[in-house]
Amino acid sequence: MKVKKQQKNTFSAISINRITAERFREYSKTVAKSHTETIDTMIDFFEKANITPKSKFMMSFYKFQKYMVGRLDYIIELLREHERKYHKPTHDMLKALFEGNTCLECAERKEPLFIEPMFEKLTREEWNIKEETVPKKKYDTVINERNEERKKMFELLEKITLVKPRFSKAYHKLEIDATELAIFKRNLKDY
Repeated sequence: MKVKKQQKNTFSAISINRITAERFREYSKTVAKSHTETIDTMIDFFEKANITPKSKFMMSFYKFQKYMVGRLDYIIELLREHERKYHKPTHDMLKALFEGNTCLECAERKEPLFIEPMFEKLTREEWNIKEETVPKKKYDTVINERNEERKKMFELLEKITLVKPRFSKAYHKLEIDATELAIFKRNLKDY
């Protein structure tokens, strides 16, 4: 019976772009035995589902699906970060409490008791370090060095002249010899 049915079917040619035809042949191998069966299956699917590939419903569905996947990825990352920051340290602390401080590192490390800064006894050097103050001598030397560097920079800037050629753009020219420039560079590297 099937043999007679196949003989009755006649084929028709459809003009399709060569690249699209190659894509369809590859896809057809995964769906059905022949190209005709593949097309019949595709048409049946679209008719039963009552959709078209260009329908607004399908486009909005795909956009919504992509949006939801992105939001789920964000939520997963948020939960992992929350676990990393809050749950893991809390779990470790509770575990250490229930087990007793068995780790050597915890036993060796003894943190000092909390002392209010008002009652803290420090030497003058420790106070200077804590308050980040600089002794007067060191401050004066830093200021003097800075002033010297400023003088050198102004001397260098005075040696720069503006050159305006007749047929091109204006440019600045530094009028010092190579050794003086090398010394200046070396001083900047050391500084």
